[in-house]
Amino acid sequence: MERKTLESTAASYSYLRGLLWIPLGILLIVAALGNWEWGPLRHAWVFVACVLAAGAAGLAITRYYGEHYGRVTPSSRQQVRAAAATIIGVALMFGVEFLARSLDLPVNPTAASFALFVLTYYALTVGLRAHHTIIWGSVLVTGLLPAWGGLALSATDNIGLVIAGVAAIVTGIFDHRLLVRTFGSPQDPDLESGNARA
Repeated sequence: MERKTLESTAASYSYLRGLLWIPLGILLIVAALGNWEWGPLRHAWVFVACVLAAGAAGLAITRYYGEHYGRVTPSSRQQVRAAAATIIGVALMFGVEFLARSLDLPVNPTAASFALFVLTYYALTVGLRAHHTIIWGSVLVTGLLPAWGGLALSATDNIGLVIAGVAAIVTGIFDHRLLVRTFGSPQDPDLESGNARA
């Protein structure tokens, strides 16, 4: 296998560990419910506990991937690319938020900015897959529809968080499914746990 193919495969593994999206998606939904002061989430300490639980779930998921698929360290070039993608995505995210709010546009800047960030990040790192384009493209279009003007800004933001949270969970499921199709089932006896550097 050529070095470029190995590097691409390693990058795919790093970015397609989709189960890591699930705690993040749940946390976005919990944040919206907390903003709405829904049930026990009206208390700030409950949200802090949810953040800690999401962090613990993230560590457990990372361990799962390490034990079942091994560990891969992306090349320096891939790490720089990921950092650049993050910076560009965050800049676009804040730009959309600022523009929408300063011009008082009847859009959902939270949903649109999350979608723009994710689409940019995937496009500049591992490449957009069909499910990324469908899921986050739908979120972007939904967020940019000029139909949000009748709602209070806080309600728009919270609905945007819920939309982004659901999209993150669905993306995680599809990314994990793609990872399993690409690298095989974790029960596959040919897979060995190990460390690799691409």
